[in-house]
Amino acid sequence: MGNNAFVIAAFAAAGAVCLISLYVSFVWLPGKMESAYQHALRTLATAVETKDSRTPGHAQRVAEMAVAIAREMGVGREEIKWVRYGALLRDIGKAAVPHRILNKQGPLTDGEMRVVHSHVRQGAEIIEQIPFLQKLRPIVLGHHERWDGSGYPDGLVGEQTPLAARIIGLVDDYEAMTSERPYHLPMPESEARKVIAEGANSRYDRRVVNAFLRVADTVRLADVAPEAPESSAPAAAVA
Repeated sequence: MGNNAFVIAAFAAAGAVCLISLYVSFVWLPGKMESAYQHALRTLATAVETKDSRTPGHAQRVAEMAVAIAREMGVGREEIKWVRYGALLRDIGKAAVPHRILNKQGPLTDGEMRVVHSHVRQGAEIIEQIPFLQKLRPIVLGHHERWDGSGYPDGLVGEQTPLAARIIGLVDDYEAMTSERPYHLPMPESEARKVIAEGANSRYDRRVVNAFLRVADTVRLADVAPEAPESSAPAAAVA
């Protein structure tokens, strides 16, 4: 009986060690890595914002609202991760756009606008160099496409654009409307929501619009604080 008890205790101890090892390997470490990835991406997004003229925390606000919409639409946990990453890094290509254009006070020329529009391809090329972020490439490339094909860079129509990009594009527009920029005062949220609703099946996927309208009161962009202090120097923003 004593030997049996020892064997049982030994197996129990070994089982506990195995469970702890599995937890560390598949739960704790991935969770820590995920947290580290998100912090790194937020830091990178903040660095891009200091070059562009976005208001502080712009990328983080877009990410939180985009994730809320994705959840409302029933998007799975793994895909929601890419929605968040895509929202944070969608404008990374602006790092390659000349500072004088991004911060120009006043209207852009047609040539300057083409340079700004090139940021989506520039961003996709940057993402392409990072192996573990490959799933972001079509999201970064497509976040300025529109449901009716009026967007850029490829004029994609409907579901040719990834769902994550469709969600991020809508939230990006909404945040731009409701925040103060050098070229316009903030639009009231009620008015901005009306503009988004009117864009269903033209600029935006109606399913995304409906999900946005359902969560807009529960996830307010103004309530999402920036990750860290950023420069507040005024400059002109461009989409």
